Amino acid sequence: MKAFFLSTLFLMCSLLSFSQGKQLQGRIVESDTKKPLAGATISIVGKNASAVSEADGSFNIKVNGKTILVVSYVGYKTQSVDVTDKSSVEIALAKDVSDLEAVVTIGYGKAKKKDITSAISSISGKDIKDQPVTTVAAALQGRVPGMQVSGGGNEPGAGTSVKIRGINSITQGSGPLYVVDGVLITGDIREINPNDIESIDVLKDASAAAIYGSRASEGVVIITTKKGATGRSSLNYDGYFGMQKLYNGKGYDFVDNIDDYVKIRMAGWADEDPKAWSPDSASTMAKIFSAPELQSIKDRKWYNWEKAVTQVAPMQSHTLSYSNGVGKNKFYLSGNYLNQDGIIKGSNFLRYSVKANVESEATANLKIGINTNFSHIVNNVVSNEVYYNAVTMSPLWPIYDGNGDPSVLLTNDGSQVSVNNPLTMTKSPMADIQDRNIMNVFGEYKIVKNLLFRSNFGIDILRQQKFEYYPRTTSYGFQVGGDAKVQNWGYRDYVWDNTLTYDWQPRKDHVFNLMGGVVLEKRRQEWDYIEAQGFPSDDLTYKNLATASNKTDIQSDYFNRMNFSQMARAIYKYKGKYILNGSIRHDGSSRFGQNNTYGTFPAISGAWRLIDEPFMGAKIRSIISDAKIRVGYGIVGNQNLPDFAKFNKMTPSSYPYNGSSQTTGYQLDPSVLGNPNIRWEKQKQFNAGFDLALLASSRIKLTFDYYNKNIDDVLLPVPLSPSMGVGYEYMNIARMNTQGVDLGLKLSLVQNKNFDWQMDLNWSKYKSQVKSLIPGRDSLSPYLKVGEAPNSLIVDYVYDGLYQESDKGSPIMASQHARPGDVKPKDLNNDGVINQYDRTIVGRTTPKAYGGIWNYLRYKRFSMTVLASYTYGQDIANKAYQDYLYETDTRRRVLKEGLNYWTPTNTNTNVPRPNVFSRSIYTLPSGSSSYIVQRADFIRVRNITFSYDFDQALLSKARMNTAKVYVQVQDPFIITKYKGIDPEIGVGSMDVYPRYRSFLVGLQLGL
Repeated sequence: MKAFFLSTLFLMCSLLSFSQGKQLQGRIVESDTKKPLAGATISIVGKNASAVSEADGSFNIKVNGKTILVVSYVGYKTQSVDVTDKSSVEIALAKDVSDLEAVVTIGYGKAKKKDITSAISSISGKDIKDQPVTTVAAALQGRVPGMQVSGGGNEPGAGTSVKIRGINSITQGSGPLYVVDGVLITGDIREINPNDIESIDVLKDASAAAIYGSRASEGVVIITTKKGATGRSSLNYDGYFGMQKLYNGKGYDFVDNIDDYVKIRMAGWADEDPKAWSPDSASTMAKIFSAPELQSIKDRKWYNWEKAVTQVAPMQSHTLSYSNGVGKNKFYLSGNYLNQDGIIKGSNFLRYSVKANVESEATANLKIGINTNFSHIVNNVVSNEVYYNAVTMSPLWPIYDGNGDPSVLLTNDGSQVSVNNPLTMTKSPMADIQDRNIMNVFGEYKIVKNLLFRSNFGIDILRQQKFEYYPRTTSYGFQVGGDAKVQNWGYRDYVWDNTLTYDWQPRKDHVFNLMGGVVLEKRRQEWDYIEAQGFPSDDLTYKNLATASNKTDIQSDYFNRMNFSQMARAIYKYKGKYILNGSIRHDGSSRFGQNNTYGTFPAISGAWRLIDEPFMGAKIRSIISDAKIRVGYGIVGNQNLPDFAKFNKMTPSSYPYNGSSQTTGYQLDPSVLGNPNIRWEKQKQFNAGFDLALLASSRIKLTFDYYNKNIDDVLLPVPLSPSMGVGYEYMNIARMNTQGVDLGLKLSLVQNKNFDWQMDLNWSKYKSQVKSLIPGRDSLSPYLKVGEAPNSLIVDYVYDGLYQESDKGSPIMASQHARPGDVKPKDLNNDGVINQYDRTIVGRTTPKAYGGIWNYLRYKRFSMTVLASYTYGQDIANKAYQDYLYETDTRRRVLKEGLNYWTPTNTNTNVPRPNVFSRSIYTLPSGSSSYIVQRADFIRVRNITFSYDFDQALLSKARMNTAKVYVQVQDPFIITKYKGIDPEIGVGSMDVYPRYRSFLVGLQLGL
């Protein structure tokens, strides 16, 4: 009985204890700043129990068994947390900021995204951080509708070409205007570390960009860098290591064995004269091949020149940043080290950058700050000849001499270098050294309530040095005893803008934002160049020009220019759903002619938020979560005129004196006549579009824009009559038009606690046409015609196969002195002669459309990002491929396809007879035809990233905020039928740098 009583008592105590549960202690904080959140509601799923967090974010709640907490707080995303078997927990809530409430940077101000009336696209710093890139331009590739970003080359440090909404000028395009923390800059912006960027806003249409006046015709890219976050301090590291490998292990599929190589070279000579160069004669081989080559044939040695100049190249980047926003002062400091070797030996891109931003609330009404970005770049650039020579020179030539040095390939008489050893050229790359400082100092003073005065002074100082040296072991250096080139180029840009902004709400439904200001811009630019030859040795290279025996060229240049502008803008909102934006800018520029110093650039745009109308009832809003229509019109300018186009320049000259000697002096430049009436190119742009969001939480977002740009006063160098004694004069005389559409689609396909799938797609199409040129002329060259996009035409002869035996006796074949197996061009005008009148348009380099695809998938803490871009409808004149295909003695290798050349028994081929002097090709007067035109459509996967975010509970124990590891493949593959190296870059007379893949391993840490 006693045992039964004790057992019953023990069971009752256990049940009582179980029913009472345990006390859970917790803390609610803000995810970004880790600040405590007071007043957050904590409830238990399936129970009536709840708690509210205290001032320090703490809470206590009784839990029992399996327990899931639901934590909610106004302005933050509600979060569910499983706290089973936990005695304490810290829960971090993320801000629930509506996409429409997000702030977008516009010219000289900010606005909520829902109030935007123009075509503006934005990219956040998080988007850039999630796809490691070396430059800002690379971060924009494939992400912005209407923005076409193309690489300038595959070599490390190569620049980029950026077009916003098609072609905007015939001769004076230079890319968009960049505004970095209020500093106006042009050109490439590879000096800025992408990790330092908070946001990028792209102003695409004139109604948005007109506030920048005569500098905005090609769009505006506003870059805002990171500042200290309010109420917190943090230390962050972001770095990666990687390796770069030649794409598919090789660039082209060349002949790769001695027998085929000897056969095709012998055939090229035998085609010229089969009696003198019999393909079966040993004496012929002795004439064709050099002594080292004959020895290689005998020893069966094959030299891989491509492998000799390429490498598996490392790259690394490390960014360390510190941010502090506690109190009235905000501070952000970061340093970056980037080092990228090229897959061609000798090429390298090295960048050091330091970023510092400081803001301080000096008083309740005064805020001051400074933003600085300093960078130092050393870019070693190898000659364009390196890769071309490596893949085309004789594989029978030894790469090294008997001493282990790169061999010097001399002509038979030893008088000159016959071909530059590409390995030699990798050892003396051009050194391009740049120092750039972008800085601004600003102050904001609240004069009275809602009236703010801001003064901003910015500078952009660039110094660039280029050093080149060609030693005696190269063809040019051999002739002159070493050749050195040194040039210095730099500028100082200053911008000082002062604005007054007034927010005025006279009545409940009427809201105004008014802004007015003045801007002063000034540039001082300098350039000098010296070339020297005849050095006592190659040891000092360009480092002591005084030792040269001959200073062959000395030049210098210098100029100043200045802009002074006034501007004003008014934004009016009625009931928050009718928005009107009007602006005007008046620019005065020293680049314009004396008779056209000033230009005025107005713009107006409006938006109607349909979603806020009463007729959009609950049923409709359950399907359509946002809807807005936008319309705008504006005028912007292009002030990228030649700096001295308005002046009559003087040039050095010499003339006879006393009939026996010469004296030096100056004369008017006979090449160009100054034009005092020169002015900016003027672009009048209309834009209409809409923003649409569907389903709950805006799961589908669609943006559409149509634009039409009439571009007047387009600048052209107009040829003058020979009787004037001057070659040409710049005139604002042509007109052109560009119109197109931009489409952007954002999809949140799946979004829950464990799985997330998002997708962004964009598609853009434009058509540019020259509307008029010089009066009475519809063409100024074969490549510039009325009705066509400027400088986009491929004009050549039409390839009509190869002449066959059956063509013998035809008048055209006879007039060309052609033989069977030669290239056969079409006689387009049927006059029996092949000449320039048979050339026609055989291709167009402008694409029919382009765009990008971005995919993000997350499962719990694992995520994958895939970014791809595409272009279709454009052609490339790939002369390099034709040259690699046809054997001549100036190129010592051909593609394997070239072995399928024409013979009397092999007539079903497009490869003409091999001929040492290219006679089978030069039946065409230009040596090329439509055969070289290839469609350059492509889909390029730019990067694939796999990442893992560490568990927050684990990080809290380690006193860390964030930790992520990732692996990434850059440029993993491309889908294209183009036969050259890269359809995005195109080709000149030779392909100069092969494609490669990069494999990265990275780490991101936050304390």
